[in-house]
Amino acid sequence: MSELLTGKVQTGLGDASRWLKLFNAAYSEKLGISVFPGSLNIALDHVFDWFDARYEAHRIWFGREEYGGERDILLLPCELVSLDHRGAFLWTPTTAARDRRDPWVVEVVSDVNLRDHFGLQDGDVVEIRVPTSGVQR
Repeated sequence: MSELLTGKVQTGLGDASRWLKLFNAAYSEKLGISVFPGSLNIALDHVFDWFDARYEAHRIWFGREEYGGERDILLLPCELVSLDHRGAFLWTPTTAARDRRDPWVVEVVSDVNLRDHFGLQDGDVVEIRVPTSGVQR
């Protein structure tokens, strides 16, 4: 089963790029792809709940002790439907997953700079398919 998320590209703070660059080798090894050191921020039309039981079977926990960072990280594989069905991952520190000032925003990491590769600009609509289990909310 899966869920289709739709949102608009928006400019981020650039904080993810710092961490994805610093720990790039560990992220690339964990995910099995070369990870571009930056994320694409997508503002959804609803709050995204990282801890929803529907995502649990697919959610990847990347503990700080595993990669040497300051925070535990959550990742969720996804398919960027509107971007040539490219495989990618939703990415967030657990602290942000629990208490983010804008919980409707998801960050996407991939093997390329998605904004540049697809010529994306703020406001462009992106469709993201995420895997789910049959668990109801």
